[in-house]
Amino acid sequence: MGRFTGLRGGPKVEKSRDIFEDYFVGLNYLLNDEPDEAIDTFIDALEINSETIETHLALGALLRRRGKVDKAIKVHQALLARTGLAQELLDATRLQLAIDYISAGLLDRAERLLNEILEENSPSSADALHHLITVYQTEKEWENAINSSQQLLANTAYKKRTELTAAAAHYCCELGEQFLSKNLDSKARAQTKRAFGFDKHSVRASLLLAKIEQRAGNFKAVLKELARIRSKQAEFVGLLIAPLSEAHEQMGTLKDFEKLLRHILSEQSDVVVALALCDLLKIREGDKAAMQFLQTFLETRPSLTGLEALLQLQIPQTTSDLGRNLKSLQRLISRLLHKNPAYRCTDCGYESKNLYWLCPSCKKWDKIKPIPQMSEE
Repeated sequence: MGRFTGLRGGPKVEKSRDIFEDYFVGLNYLLNDEPDEAIDTFIDALEINSETIETHLALGALLRRRGKVDKAIKVHQALLARTGLAQELLDATRLQLAIDYISAGLLDRAERLLNEILEENSPSSADALHHLITVYQTEKEWENAINSSQQLLANTAYKKRTELTAAAAHYCCELGEQFLSKNLDSKARAQTKRAFGFDKHSVRASLLLAKIEQRAGNFKAVLKELARIRSKQAEFVGLLIAPLSEAHEQMGTLKDFEKLLRHILSEQSDVVVALALCDLLKIREGDKAAMQFLQTFLETRPSLTGLEALLQLQIPQTTSDLGRNLKSLQRLISRLLHKNPAYRCTDCGYESKNLYWLCPSCKKWDKIKPIPQMSEE
């Protein structure tokens, strides 16, 4: 009996000693700024049981955040392979593994896991829907993304989440643009209505509807939609100038367009608006009136874009030597402007020459805004 007791007790002491050794080895890695090796050591040291599952989940998530997605998948798959997991831990493991798959681009596997949770009507269904929307958005399955968004918004905890309603409106606009490219204007119009059901202030839906109305020749409706954008999202006024100009030209109301531009300039000093007004003055009153207006504007609100336009007007009026110098200056300014971004994400700072409704960097909707051009440097 003594020998048997000794045999039973021996491994326990050795095991305890090994755990402490691994703990100190892992701690040493952390102190030497080697976190990846420390995580691996802790995972190897911790036996998977009911008391350590949450620790393994956290370590797996940490591995994923550090870019070790393959290792995170192995950790979470090992947890999922265990039998007898409580429902809460089972759902947490499946959710973490689904996020691993999304990070690795294995979207079909993530979709299967998340749908399993939904079919079981689990308490984690809302979290599963949230990640499922990410999958459908990445795969550009817009109808599925809309349906999942509707299910999630039906949950009282998510009902007033503006980022969800805004995203759902964009999914409708994506479908609308697809229909419009196929000349299915009535279906595209239906999608804009659907988008406004999610987000009544959607800039993209208003722009899309204005485009549909313009194709149908309903220019008063075009002006109405563009006015809606200007009243709610004034920073997007630069996008409105071209469609406003075309609508007023088709209606023969360019004088009203000029009044509108002067009104907008009195409220916000946007160089794009100033240049549109300058073009109108050039047509109606000639180059001299356009130059005088632009010079006055630039004295109080200097910008490189405005200066380039002014040089373009002045060069034909100057002597050959001065004209060549001004032309060189104009080319230099043009190159500088070509390098400058026109839009910036307010969330992550991503900059671009083009407008993206979904930020390519942080993957968030409606965060990219025009960069003000009032005083470029």
